[in-house]
Amino acid sequence: MALPGDFLSTEEEFVAGKNAFDSEGNIYSCSTGFIETDSKLKGISVKPAKEIQAVRPGAIVLGRVDFVKENAVNVEICNVAGGERLVISQSAACLPVRNVSREYVEKLRDCFRTGDLVKARVAKILPGNNIDLETNSPEFGVVKAFCSKCRQPLHLFGPSLKCLRCGSTERRKISRDYFLK
Repeated sequence: MALPGDFLSTEEEFVAGKNAFDSEGNIYSCSTGFIETDSKLKGISVKPAKEIQAVRPGAIVLGRVDFVKENAVNVEICNVAGGERLVISQSAACLPVRNVSREYVEKLRDCFRTGDLVKARVAKILPGNNIDLETNSPEFGVVKAFCSKCRQPLHLFGPSLKCLRCGSTERRKISRDYFLK
């Protein structure tokens, strides 16, 4: 069994295989798993104890809104929801206006604001590992919003959000999983 960073062998004995890397003549593990050697190819690798896959279309992710443009929202993916163990190769994702809601969206700033926490589904993976998200179902959207005036968390009152500190009322594309009710 090997852990990330464990010494596996030297380059004189083996060639670094899958989930292994070489550094200054030594081969180390870059994942947790079982050590495997291939005597024919003289390779050493680490087979993961549990297979971890790359994020894929349909995966549900949680992220933070970095900035809102006229036609898209940039989201920094923080986590994969549902307990799945998926590797996020690129944490920046795009939520195009066409994927926000099934209803017409006039202004994206009415749906999302910088700093909001969102729950979304991966719509597709584009070339270069660019990730497109979608929130056009009721379970997706903002799960925690912050007041645009004083940055305090907003509480859900019916269909709108209200700041208990300054009294500001705001709109968002709210998920049915919103935190503060």
